[in-house]
Amino acid sequence: MKGVSTLAIKHFLKPLLLSGALAAVLTGCQLTQPSLPAISDSGTKQLGHVVWHDLVTPDLKQSQTFYQAVFDWQFRAVNDDYVLVSTNGQIIAGMAKLDNKQNNSHWLALVSVADVDSVINATRSAGGKTLIGKTTITGRGDIAVLEDPQGALFSVINTINGDPSLTINNNSWIWQEVWSDDPAASSAFYQQLAGYSTAQKTLFGANYSFLKINSSPAFGFVKKPDTEIGNTWVNYIKVADVDATILKVTAAGGQVLMAPNDAVRNGTVAIIRDPAGAGLVIQETTK
Repeated sequence: MKGVSTLAIKHFLKPLLLSGALAAVLTGCQLTQPSLPAISDSGTKQLGHVVWHDLVTPDLKQSQTFYQAVFDWQFRAVNDDYVLVSTNGQIIAGMAKLDNKQNNSHWLALVSVADVDSVINATRSAGGKTLIGKTTITGRGDIAVLEDPQGALFSVINTINGDPSLTINNNSWIWQEVWSDDPAASSAFYQQLAGYSTAQKTLFGANYSFLKINSSPAFGFVKKPDTEIGNTWVNYIKVADVDATILKVTAAGGQVLMAPNDAVRNGTVAIIRDPAGAGLVIQETTK
């Protein structure tokens, strides 16, 4: 994201930098429980798209309080360690508890795929890593957590009952990007995971590269502003008013790492971090 300060990004990625390897965080959370509710009963797959997000957090109660205050999210506990998140009547995410030895928090994006094993093999062949191998979760499907060749963490899911629709509402997910040292190499890696085509457009005066599948935009690529920070996926939430939302963030105990400013996408975005350290980008849009 051109124009974002290095300081903001370092704070955005601070949990990853402190942990050394996010794999340590994931092994201490409750993402791979024996059974979990389906993310959708649509019977339709949205292959190649990010269809789900899970937050790993050391404090489920604190996280629920924050996201309810900022985005008016609602919650339903599945058990003591996992909570479903909904907005506008649609389930959009989960929250998984970390064990007491971990103090980092992170939003993990899950890409819908037809075959988890083939993605694992492709990732390894390209020089990536498997952090959590293929795991079958009763009621939900097969998942795996991987690291791409440049070190960005992502997850894949092959659902049993289908994927959620790609409808975008306020206070829900609107977009994802991979921030890396080499966006072209990142794009080349992810292209092999599904039937993507490459695309470009002018975004606020700058050239922007992204992948499409079945003519539908999937996720984009941005060169990170500093080589010292880790490569990562970045998740965006649509809001009706970015300025009003950042006031809610600070009131609820979160941090505004980058306030809206005209140099970054005409003041439509802000970078925030929740009280447990998980980073997000919020974006105001009329679409």
